[in-house]
Amino acid sequence: MTPIELKIFLEKNKNITYHSDESSSYFRNGDIPWYADNPGRSTRITNDILAKLSPEELMGQINRGLEVEHITRITGYFTKVSQWNKGKRGELKDRMRVEIPS
Repeated sequence: MTPIELKIFLEKNKNITYHSDESSSYFRNGDIPWYADNPGRSTRITNDILAKLSPEELMGQINRGLEVEHITRITGYFTKVSQWNKGKRGELKDRMRVEIPS
């Protein structure tokens, strides 16, 4: 990715913050809760690797493993937690997990 391509990428993705030093570039996606919950964290990509990435590959590296859909099994069926209202998500968070002896 050239510096011009990086500038275009950042203009298209206003949610991505960026800074760099002489050897690496650091990215944060403000739309992903993991970054919001960890203010000192960012995705570090060395500048030699960054030069080889396409915009799609860069986005994949920034979000790698962080856009995982949480699915849970309740009363015999699976459901996406992202579709639940705030109260139902709160119930899931408060749920106690116990080991059932075999």
